[in-house]
Amino acid sequence: MRMTKKDKYRIKVLEKRIADGDLEAMMEYAQSYHFKFQEEATPDIAQKIVKGYETCLEAGDLTAALNLGAMYYEGNFIPRDYRKAIKYYEQATESDDEETQLRAWTNLGYCYYYGRDIPVDDEKAFNCYMRAAIQRDANALYKIGDMYRYGRYVKKDEQMALIFYRQAQCEVYETYPEYADIAKRIGECALYGIGMEKDLHLALEMLARSEVATYKKIKERDPFAASLLPKIKRMLNEAKRQVESDLGLEE
Repeated sequence: MRMTKKDKYRIKVLEKRIADGDLEAMMEYAQSYHFKFQEEATPDIAQKIVKGYETCLEAGDLTAALNLGAMYYEGNFIPRDYRKAIKYYEQATESDDEETQLRAWTNLGYCYYYGRDIPVDDEKAFNCYMRAAIQRDANALYKIGDMYRYGRYVKKDEQMALIFYRQAQCEVYETYPEYADIAKRIGECALYGIGMEKDLHLALEMLARSEVATYKKIKERDPFAASLLPKIKRMLNEAKRQVESDLGLEE
């Protein structure tokens, strides 16, 4: 997203407040570039973002730890470093802010689930996800669904996986970033009969929604979204072929 004149004025005001040592202004400035105006961030601004978060963290703001963890995990503005991401996520789990704490537990679960510069540890991943899932965090819910689907740490149970996927769907709107991943999983279950009877129309609906939501994630510079798009498109085309075949519409 590009800045408007109003946005630029607001940033100048924040810079003046930062010069006076205003921690709230530091956080707002860093988050503005980190989450909204990434395209506007020069190397100098990237350094200010990191410094702003570090200063806020030193003052006890653990949301800054979460944001630093995300920067190192995704490689935004700075070189990717999963070990530093893990360190900051662990700090953020101690936050008194519920949203910060939930996101930190979920993100830490991703690190253990995928083995981001550490050995894969399914038990730790499951426990991290569960800490957030009990508070209805959608990301954690669908990742627990994955663990039941593939039998990682828990006994394989595709019906239980689908329960968690559907619960995750109930916790988000289609505009949420995680919706693309959740819709993909439900669509895949419907297409192949995973935990349910095959339902091609549901598969078609959910995979189409996932495709649209994934394009949105790519536009918003999600570093992992582009790699998921080809599989979503393949499954969507497969669902279309089967629906058209059932309707006698194939060429």
